[in-house]
Amino acid sequence: MLNLTRLFLLTTVLFTPISSSAANTAEKLEEQALSYLNIHYNKVKQDARTEIKINPVSRNLKLKSCNESIQFQPPRGNGSRVTLRAKCPNPVWQIFITAQINQFAQAVISKHSLPKKIILSPKDLTVAEIEITNQRSGFYTNSADIIGWNTKRNIPKGTVITANMLKAPVAIKKGYSVVIEANRNGISIKATGTALEDGEIGDQIKIKNDRSGKVIKAQIIRPGLVRAP
Repeated sequence: MLNLTRLFLLTTVLFTPISSSAANTAEKLEEQALSYLNIHYNKVKQDARTEIKINPVSRNLKLKSCNESIQFQPPRGNGSRVTLRAKCPNPVWQIFITAQINQFAQAVISKHSLPKKIILSPKDLTVAEIEITNQRSGFYTNSADIIGWNTKRNIPKGTVITANMLKAPVAIKKGYSVVIEANRNGISIKATGTALEDGEIGDQIKIKNDRSGKVIKAQIIRPGLVRAP
């Protein structure tokens, strides 16, 4: 008799029509999740265009209407599929919602095939919108940032340009005259010197102070300017 009762109850649950209130709750939840994700991705990647598709919340779930604002936790997941937790404080319930995320941004790409060891010029590069959902390497958004840089390898046409493909141009060459800048107790001190090594921006190279003859290590800030520690 007990087994028959359980079977009756199970059959009733499976074949009971979905109430309009349950469907409405699920639909509102999807709308709120979409709104939350739009705000979230607009904050974390302001320069990207984001397309979001919420996977439907099952209408078979008997979610009670939430008497307070739904609380969402930041999405988790790699690539295009993410999971979002939604929680109702009153009455207490929670549900996990999945979504498809695709993001796009402007990036510098090669206009044509680029051989190894050439100096980049404006005719070599263009800017186009690319999908960055699964883009793991950093990329450039302004071609002017890398004009004059050298290619470290062959780059096929239409390739997104990343830092590991390039070598910065020599900013200071051995024998060049430079300005040495130092800060002592809030006072800026400048002197002239001579580079004893080649270097790129950001490199630490040996510089000889023309006045004192002392050799120091200084960081290249830009062509012609180094900064002493």
